[in-house]
Amino acid sequence: MKLLLLFAVFFTFLSEVNAANTKLRKYEKYSNQIKWKNVKFNLPKGEWVYYSKERFNLQNFSLGCINFINIQNKIINGSFTSCFITSGGKWRQALGAELRNEWQNNKYDNCNLRPEYFYVKAIFKGASSNCFVSRHFDPNKELYFPDDPSATSGGLKKYIKDNSLILPKIMLGFQSVYYSNKRDKAISMLLEINPESYGAKETLFETEESSEYHRIHINNYSLKKKFFEEWTKKMSIEHSFLENQLEASNDFKLDFSDLNASIPNENSTGFINELNKLIELYKSGVLNTEEFEKAKKKILN
Repeated sequence: MKLLLLFAVFFTFLSEVNAANTKLRKYEKYSNQIKWKNVKFNLPKGEWVYYSKERFNLQNFSLGCINFINIQNKIINGSFTSCFITSGGKWRQALGAELRNEWQNNKYDNCNLRPEYFYVKAIFKGASSNCFVSRHFDPNKELYFPDDPSATSGGLKKYIKDNSLILPKIMLGFQSVYYSNKRDKAISMLLEINPESYGAKETLFETEESSEYHRIHINNYSLKKKFFEEWTKKMSIEHSFLENQLEASNDFKLDFSDLNASIPNENSTGFINELNKLIELYKSGVLNTEEFEKAKKKILN
């Protein structure tokens, strides 16, 4: 998949900083939650195989990434990747400027509303950036015929070949990126899912341009639109939760109120209201981190 990951970074410190990071062992399976670089990530249902850890260079900075995949009957249900970067404390302004330039101006992937994107929300202030993207893509094209000549598969092509895996027709991707110039540490979070594996009806079209999940077509497919909106909402909740963990200031948090309003049916409205109430309880200090996570998982499941 196209690695905006090389430039997309998301940072957070959690309150339970003394808890141990998850011991990641290649080809072992993980479920529910992992912790890496003192950051907790909630994985969707199922078992996720940790298949590679890689390191890349971004100008003079070193970027490390971990990669997971979820498989059933040789079909890829989803993939999860997180990447971490820091300037080492001396070049935070330079790193922040480099990242902001990529996120705003990269011609292949960025934090602007591109045709293949379903939803985008971003804030840029000085050398700090905060961005959330929801999109669809053709995994075969992204892996084997990417627009970006510098794109890398993160070892995924080899893993697919070695295990004779089957690519979905279309995947949906949800990405959170955050860099705080004050912190000088950043991490990206990208979840990609096969919609058929999570309750959507069979995918009809398998090219990025023709897909029913494309923004120009999706209004003709109400059930697919509802599915995409609800998953985007779920992942925006994860983004907001991570912002709260890192104690982002209120004026640097993304406002997802327009996303809430875009899901009007009665079932989704109840779901959203419950999540919003939960977030407010967490923000006000009524719930601690552990209580918030338990209650959130109950709602999402």
